[in-house]
Amino acid sequence: MYTIVPSKSLGHDDVVAGEQIRVWVVDDQASFRRATAATLAAMDDFVMAGECETGETAVEQMRSGDGDMVLMDIHMPGMGGIEAARQICSVRTDLIIVLMSTYDIEDLPAAAADCGAASYLHKERLSPDLLRRIWRAGG
Repeated sequence: MYTIVPSKSLGHDDVVAGEQIRVWVVDDQASFRRATAATLAAMDDFVMAGECETGETAVEQMRSGDGDMVLMDIHMPGMGGIEAARQICSVRTDLIIVLMSTYDIEDLPAAAADCGAASYLHKERLSPDLLRRIWRAGG
């Protein structure tokens, strides 16, 4: 299961027929970006919008307005995912940002609860079903 981190409620409904949810993957590990891209490629209703290796790049890319959801690693060199989520959410309130790591929920840094991210998902639990459930829940 995924866990909702306290945040805003966006209330996304099911995708309109024929539309795809554009997902950015932000992770310093190329292997995780590839695995996530493969998961998204197996889905009809989600599509990979792009990928970033760093929080700094993610902040810059998300300003352009292209994307619906961001899967954000918490720990990356330079700007981590929590700070990147905070900066992105300050300018893009329409995005659903999902923090991801290999940590158990109780081991997350306290700042994860108030950075604006809508959800937390353990990397090992990434699946099409959970992505759809997170989207439908609005984060």
